[in-house]
Amino acid sequence: MKNFLIIYVVLLFNYSCKAQASQNLKSDIISFYKINDKDIQSCKKEIDELRKVKYEEWFIESVFEGCTARLEYLNFFRNNTLKILERISSEKNFLIINFISSNITIPSDTKTILYANGNYFGIKHYTDFVNNIAIEKNEEFEVSEFEKYNIEKIDEYLKTGKSEYFSDKSDGQIGIYKQWDVVARNNGKHIIKELYKIK
Repeated sequence: MKNFLIIYVVLLFNYSCKAQASQNLKSDIISFYKINDKDIQSCKKEIDELRKVKYEEWFIESVFEGCTARLEYLNFFRNNTLKILERISSEKNFLIINFISSNITIPSDTKTILYANGNYFGIKHYTDFVNNIAIEKNEEFEVSEFEKYNIEKIDEYLKTGKSEYFSDKSDGQIGIYKQWDVVARNNGKHIIKELYKIK
């Protein structure tokens, strides 16, 4: 009976630690993808400049909405990362990649891709226009060979710390497929960071 109690306590402790680690990861993801007050203040500063020039209030509000809408992709990254995280065992290694796939619309279209156990799963967030009405959608998509190639290079970088394709420092280039946000678990260690494509 005493041995059973010890095994029960050890299992309960192990489960508790895994649950705590999972909760910590979720909290870290929410913090990482939070829209910063600094970004909002930058939008407000832009609005203050327009008010000084005495633009119409409807125009000023429209500019502010556009400015803050450019930051909405962070909410899509956060929500889709948390949604994908539900598909993963608490012990398995995984790699989740978030990136802007198109910046034609505001907010930008995004993709979130899970790579685990040699398999890929993707969710894309985009704006569809039906009868001139913008409708935001989330749907699964098949991960392309181009995306798989980049994910393999990111995985390699995370495991070795070296890559000729990715870096944790920007080389100043802008555009789609240049910045990749990474959430990963490798041998029990969680990683959340921005990577930049340099080649």
